[in-house]
Amino acid sequence: MNARVMVFAVALLLGGPVIASDNSDVIAVVNRWVDSFNKGDSPSGLATCDAESAIIDSIPPYEWHGAGACSAWFHDFNTWAKQNNAVYDHTTIDKVRNVEITGNHAYAVVSATFTVKVKDAPKIEKGIWTFGMRKGAQGWRITGWAWTPPPSPPSAK
Repeated sequence: MNARVMVFAVALLLGGPVIASDNSDVIAVVNRWVDSFNKGDSPSGLATCDAESAIIDSIPPYEWHGAGACSAWFHDFNTWAKQNNAVYDHTTIDKVRNVEITGNHAYAVVSATFTVKVKDAPKIEKGIWTFGMRKGAQGWRITGWAWTPPPSPPSAK
């Protein structure tokens, strides 16, 4: 029995850095996505996405999926910005809330702040950004993400 406990303890100690490294790698992909978006560098942002992905966001048409979903989202974001006289300012990751990894799949949740100017007035939206990822030959890639803004105030009737 003591031998099993020792083997388990050694396995935990040896496995710890690998898990921590993967957690850091997953969050690094999120940060690369945000950094690319902040710089307006869609090719670098698209490099963080898997070939097939799914996105849910608060801009029309609200969902994208399949091959090229990240590219389609970039296009639709730029269309939305132009239609709404909006100029993107920046996004920040405020807090890593959760990272879970099982094999070559990961789930990451972060608090984020999205800042844009709409008709020259700053609009700041805090929300939760949830990512799904897969680890392949090129490392971790985003297979999906969803942006959840705060609840809208109730409408007056």
